[in-house]
Amino acid sequence: MASHSHAGHMPSSGKALVISAWLTGVYFVIELAVGLWTGSIAVLSDAFHTLSAVGGVLVAITAQRIARRPADSTRSFGWYRAEIIGALVNGGFLLGMALLVIWMGAMRLGDPIHLAKGPMLWVAFGGLVTEVVSLALMWQSSKDDLNARGALWHIIQTFVGSLLIIVTALVIEFTGFLAIDPILGMAFGVVLLWASVGVIKEAVHILMEGTPEGTDLEAVTADLRGQDGVLDVHHVHAWTLTSGKHAFSAHIRHGEPAEAADLLNRAYHRLTEQYGFHMVTLQLETACLDERHARDLDIVQIAAAKAAQEKTDVRDAHPHPSPNTEGP
Repeated sequence: MASHSHAGHMPSSGKALVISAWLTGVYFVIELAVGLWTGSIAVLSDAFHTLSAVGGVLVAITAQRIARRPADSTRSFGWYRAEIIGALVNGGFLLGMALLVIWMGAMRLGDPIHLAKGPMLWVAFGGLVTEVVSLALMWQSSKDDLNARGALWHIIQTFVGSLLIIVTALVIEFTGFLAIDPILGMAFGVVLLWASVGVIKEAVHILMEGTPEGTDLEAVTADLRGQDGVLDVHHVHAWTLTSGKHAFSAHIRHGEPAEAADLLNRAYHRLTEQYGFHMVTLQLETACLDERHARDLDIVQIAAAKAAQEKTDVRDAHPHPSPNTEGP
């Protein structure tokens, strides 16, 4: 049995998260002050949206810092999953905000109110500046970091909120159509709902030890099975520790014990270099061990049993005629 770790780095989104937290936090204070001064419900509402973005970014920062802690005897895989838990919390937070926005829009739609357009525009333009900076800082790192992606959606929420304030103010100014405010708010709530479900679904998939997205486990197994000296590959598992760090384990049965070291070396480099696994654990064996207690976790044996059952079902459904059966 061999266990190896492939070199890697934590996602480089730490500075972007910190700067975004400061920018969004300072702007929240300014926006809240303007909202209280003018009495504008729209501005106050957006201020609380901004506060939710601050909370989302702080959750992401906390999770990322916890994830950097080294492994110990009680957590042999380290604290990587803290980032996924942070993403799940942010996804739940986004889901709550989406439902709240839709509910508030539906309530306001029945009784639209007049809004103070001047302060709305000034606050919205100020928000766009800080949010564009935050989005530019976090956009690249969020592509491969689920934790940062959850925080990014909070920033996008406030960015779109600022745009909606501008559109709302201009439409009311030139048309007097007050219902535009709740209509646009509800539409954005639906977008947030879609985004939150995506983040939650991906986080749950990782926490459930799901196969990493983009990994064809059957193809990887077939590749290993095709290597020289390999007789059988079973108990294949692939999972994600945190965004961008995938792990793989398998049992490989081989014929010649003298070739084990070479086989292990070839399999390890193929899995880390061609398939990009961060950590690989391979058990080499010349005879399959008694693993009946874990057959329900062996996808290779499960697939073989399923295929055999399907063949039996087909044979039973279309039995061959008996050779002694005479025709009419």
